[in-house]
Amino acid sequence: MKLKNISAGFIFLLLGYNVSAQTKTNLEIIYSLLEKSVIKADSILNSSKTIFLSISTPQVLEVLKPKVIESFNKKGFAIKSSKEEVSAAIDYTIVSAKVEYKHPFTDGFFGAQCCEREIKYDYSLTATIGDKRIIPFAFENTYLDTIAISQISTIELQSLPFTQAIVPSQPFLSNLWEPIVVIGTLIGTIILLFTVRSK
Repeated sequence: MKLKNISAGFIFLLLGYNVSAQTKTNLEIIYSLLEKSVIKADSILNSSKTIFLSISTPQVLEVLKPKVIESFNKKGFAIKSSKEEVSAAIDYTIVSAKVEYKHPFTDGFFGAQCCEREIKYDYSLTATIGDKRIIPFAFENTYLDTIAISQISTIELQSLPFTQAIVPSQPFLSNLWEPIVVIGTLIGTIILLFTVRSK
């Protein structure tokens, strides 16, 4: 029986490790939001698959340009180097990519300190098909989940500031609450123990 309990505990620990290991990094999520933006471009262009692609970004987001090109290629677009070669063109502008950690909380008594993670990817598209220029569209793709605060150092990239954000601090009273409960429980147990023994 003990062996079964130990085996079950070991399996539980392994499963818990795998779940935490699967937390996506901030950059991976930004990449997935970027890929969704290409789906939007595909719907605007309809059947035009040979395009000229112009990409504009703030300096800090220049590193995302190759991912934009790769995402268009994955969607079946053939990208030409000159507007004269094609009948369709896309002006793709990355406005911002932002990470925010908010609403810190403790996951139950003695549980991990957690917070919400919100990642926003803002971009705009302007399509030109033949002589017709489609009005620019501005979009915001958002991702929201819950993470352990202890994971933050592993999901950020120090070399890419846009994958980082301020780590929220737990409220002071929240940090005091658990030790107070533990000490109160111990005192109550000791009092009960001596009361029962004296009777």
